[in-house]
Amino acid sequence: MSAHSPAACTNHLDREAIGICVECRSRVCSECVTKVDGINYCVACLAILADRGAKRARAESRPTSGALAGLSALALVVIATLMTWGLLEVALPGGG
Repeated sequence: MSAHSPAACTNHLDREAIGICVECRSRVCSECVTKVDGINYCVACLAILADRGAKRARAESRPTSGALAGLSALALVVIATLMTWGLLEVALPGGG
């Protein structure tokens, strides 16, 4: 008889597996499993998912290149307007 039965936890061979990780398909016991929205994850896969989530959150918090381009264009219009107004004031004093 082998020390490791087909229903044993991948990490704890002396414990019965109560679920299977949906990512890596390893068998997990009650100590090794974490359920997220009713779905089983092993410790290693949960750490990978958490890292992906943190990277995604950091990426979403940064302004996109489109937003930066829009802000740059707006700043350019404001600067051009102020420079034109200043030149008109110098060229045509008391015009208003």
